Amino acid sequence: MPRQDTIMKFLTRSLSGGALQVLGVHGVELAEPLPTELPSNTLRIDKAWRMRDGRVFHLEFQSTREPTLHRFLEYDARLARQHLAQVRTVVLYHANIQSAPSELDIGTAMYRVENVFLSDLNGDAALKEVEEHLRIGQWEPGDRLRLALALNMNVRSVSRAFKRVLELVPAVPDETERDLVVSAILALGDQSLNDQQRTRLRKELRRVSKIVEELYEEGRQEGRREGRREGRQEGEHLKAVQVAEKMFRKGASLPDVIDITGLSEQEAEEIRRKLMN
Repeated sequence: MPRQDTIMKFLTRSLSGGALQVLGVHGVELAEPLPTELPSNTLRIDKAWRMRDGRVFHLEFQSTREPTLHRFLEYDARLARQHLAQVRTVVLYHANIQSAPSELDIGTAMYRVENVFLSDLNGDAALKEVEEHLRIGQWEPGDRLRLALALNMNVRSVSRAFKRVLELVPAVPDETERDLVVSAILALGDQSLNDQQRTRLRKELRRVSKIVEELYEEGRQEGRREGRREGRQEGEHLKAVQVAEKMFRKGASLPDVIDITGLSEQEAEEIRRKLMN
């Protein structure tokens, strides 16, 4: 998916350079994003990267409390097998989640994750630190996540914090850093917003970052491709129906029509019934 690829490209840089230390997650330097679809049609993780030390970094976002770790254990077992590497998993809890399991003993092994509870962090203080760094020209990687995740932290007033975020993002002087902040907001930071706030946030971000415009353009192209694909499929289906009608009129059997046209048995049977009426 092109839009996801763009976000991951920027997010890989956004979370590197020590940025995750703001959340108490140390020693993570990302090298490249990994596929999030694991070898099972029922499993899809949030985000994963190959780290520079060869391990896999698995990041999950939760707005509700995970009751057990069995689901994440299954994810990580598949990640480890697929990439033949150790896996480090961090679970980022949004909203007001205060506690969640970090260990699971399955008898033959002990499984652990690192939980980060954003509600334990002070969003007002994070924004104040960003504001001070911008004032003195001392921007650092951690400021990306302070600004991107402040709205998911503990704040006195969400509306006031929202307003401050809208004021601070355009103030980031470096265009590249601004794009990295925006990517982190789009991927991680709008979880606690309502639809109206999310729409306004993206409208404001579109004015200050090329990545948002890139995503919008990719979205339009994706929509056009999907429309063309659906049009082709509709045309192919109509042609198959017309062929089936001709075959039935010439006395072809139901199995032969299904085999030639690719229609389902139900579709072919329905066409035959209509011709018989």
